[in-house]
Amino acid sequence: MAYTVPDLPYPYEALEPHISADTMRFHHDKHHQTYVDRANAALEGTGLEDASPREILTRLTEFPPDRRAAVTNNVGGHYNHTLFWDSMTPGGATKPARDGKLAAAIRETFGSFAGCTETIKEAALSQFGSGWAWLVSDGYRVLIVTTSNQDCPISDDLEPLLGIDVWEHAYYLDYENRRADYVDAWLNVVNWDVVEQRYADAPVPDVGDILERLVTVCSKERRFGEVTMEEARQHSTELKALAGWGPMAKVGAVARGWSDLAVNMQKRKAATVAELDPGIVEKAAVELWIVPPERSMV
Repeated sequence: MAYTVPDLPYPYEALEPHISADTMRFHHDKHHQTYVDRANAALEGTGLEDASPREILTRLTEFPPDRRAAVTNNVGGHYNHTLFWDSMTPGGATKPARDGKLAAAIRETFGSFAGCTETIKEAALSQFGSGWAWLVSDGYRVLIVTTSNQDCPISDDLEPLLGIDVWEHAYYLDYENRRADYVDAWLNVVNWDVVEQRYADAPVPDVGDILERLVTVCSKERRFGEVTMEEARQHSTELKALAGWGPMAKVGAVARGWSDLAVNMQKRKAATVAELDPGIVEKAAVELWIVPPERSMV
């Protein structure tokens, strides 16, 4: 089925005074439509006409070089703009729930919500020429990246949570060449409830096998998923006492891993490892030599 431009989830004038109705009509009705028309043309005869934009953007290397750029730019333009419209809301911006998982991930990476929005702005202003600034998840943490033209983070195995369009067509009617003013205005209409839901729905590693693996903690054998914060902290202390001694010379790194795990559990109020986000569990398992399976455990 050919791609179509989705309807806006609000009236053209809903984002005023931050983004005008004229800009929304021009951007949505003209520019997005152009990406859709060209995306449909680029996919014609490929056998992937019915594939979702998301699937296409993960299979770009399958297209011949003479078609790949058109597919990247136009399927990417369609997908990016669809996320963009849904990322804004009338009536001013919300914030992620303070006790929610997205807010915790933002604090871990940026220190605070204000630190996150400031970094988004810096990234948007640093993008040379046309492109986007994104808040993304890599399965372990949230971070901010930029892409040129209509490239999408999905093609780099990153999950886009929020993106700001810094092509001039997104703001020139309202702000001329004052990109900084546009970014400030746009931050007033971000729909953080939608961003939070995208984070909740983002793909995560399957750590079921990791949580079931047996580890020795504080001289007791138990499943990794059952380890408590206090046990992780105590085990770290015991290992640190051995660090630097003979055959245990490398144990210091593992001790730090257990300490970091305890800190993560405290930050997220997790009673056991199983209550942590899967990305954190997987990362900790690697640091602690719980995976790969062929590695020895300490």
